[in-house]
Amino acid sequence: MLTDPKVIDGRDMEPPEPLELAIAELAALPPGEELVMLLRCEPLPLYAMLERNGYRHRSERLADGTTEVHIQKD
Repeated sequence: MLTDPKVIDGRDMEPPEPLELAIAELAALPPGEELVMLLRCEPLPLYAMLERNGYRHRSERLADGTTEVHIQKD
């Protein structure tokens, strides 16, 4: 049974807080579950870390300018 994804709304956080929260959440993310991040910018350092550590991600820019990043363990 799929559960709702864990969401980190980092739009009002100062770096590196959203990245630190993501790292902590990903360490506990069960296989098949998804982490969603809402950010004001494209998180290029996060993408590099995800690729190095075997996570897949997709992102999209929403109409309000938010970058929505979906992350799952490969």
